[in-house]
Amino acid sequence: MSKKHVSRKLKSAWRKHIDISDVDRFLEEQRQDERVGSQIADKPSVELFCEEKKPIKPKATLREIRKKKFDELPRSLLPLVNTSNVSDPTVKHNIKKDRNPTTPVAPAPVRIKKKGRPSGIATATAEDIWAKDPIPEELKNEWIAKDLVHHTLRNIGKPLVTNLPARMDPPQRHVPLRKKLPNEGISYNPAIDDYLHLKNKVIKQEQAIIRKEKHFERVVTNMFVKMTPEEKQQTAIKEMSEGLLNNTEKAESEDENPAEETAPVAVVAKRKKPISKAKKRMRELQEQEEKLIQRELSKLVEIDNVEEINKDIEKKERKAKNVAKIRAFKRKAMREKIDLPIDFVEPGQLSGSLRTIKPLNNLLATGLPKVRKVSILQRTRAEIERKKRRLPTVRYKRSSHKELMPEIVK
Repeated sequence: MSKKHVSRKLKSAWRKHIDISDVDRFLEEQRQDERVGSQIADKPSVELFCEEKKPIKPKATLREIRKKKFDELPRSLLPLVNTSNVSDPTVKHNIKKDRNPTTPVAPAPVRIKKKGRPSGIATATAEDIWAKDPIPEELKNEWIAKDLVHHTLRNIGKPLVTNLPARMDPPQRHVPLRKKLPNEGISYNPAIDDYLHLKNKVIKQEQAIIRKEKHFERVVTNMFVKMTPEEKQQTAIKEMSEGLLNNTEKAESEDENPAEETAPVAVVAKRKKPISKAKKRMRELQEQEEKLIQRELSKLVEIDNVEEINKDIEKKERKAKNVAKIRAFKRKAMREKIDLPIDFVEPGQLSGSLRTIKPLNNLLATGLPKVRKVSILQRTRAEIERKKRRLPTVRYKRSSHKELMPEIVK
């Protein structure tokens, strides 16, 4: 910041504009040291630090905290406690005189016994379990963890007999049992949110397939008439002998009911006006001549519209080429696109070990395209831009900016 110009004309002006912040700071530090006793740098280590005689009290467990809450006064009775510093003026009046003084006995707190979780203690067996070592030699290795040994033996069918409850491990004592998951790799234990998300995704996919199938059944399958071979044969015979059957039926009905015979209605045809052969020939020749004239006229009209017809043909050819090109591009894009099915194992099929889960998809069929799709080598920005499909843009020119075509000299 620019320094403010002040007048230094008189001695009073000299006294006014003086920067004494460093002096104030020094005096403040000195005052602080006086408050403390002396400067911290000058003090010996014995005065500054001290050794703890008693160890720090360990953190109280959940059981101890719960037990302590029983002894405390309930929050609802706290307003009744006298917190005033003023002594009661009529103490004697308020004291009850008990003729038979007996020491009050505090009632034992009511404890509600809850059914605990199963402790995991094995039932007694007839054979001596300590006589033989349950852990095989191949599992006795410093590289194999204790959890993994227990897990392996449990799945083999030879579990270790433990007389300790499941929650005796000191670090996991306060962790709820539902949150205790085995270590990674011991068994298939994904996070519950991830599992549910995957399950919902698969359900949506399956529902879409079912909806599509129902749609096709409604639109295509149910539209066709379902007929047995016998019905088809009957309809074919009926269609092929349509007039014959009617005549035969009529004849049969006449034979059966001769009394119900009705007189046929006589149809008298109108007498046609006679026409000479010469007139007939003249009419035919006239019709032929009219047809020829009409054909010639249509030819002349088409000759006049040759240019327009040529333009239409060229336009249709261009359109057909573009459509073919787009179809080829789409076909290529569809070939490159890989929609792999989601690997989802149902909870019933899950077993303790990942080795026993059967893969749903063939690794060669699904793995190689995945490797191709997720390219290991990083592509450049230019390659990515080149791969992108460019949208066709139409450029319009103003009529004033168009270049004039050169005139064709005939």
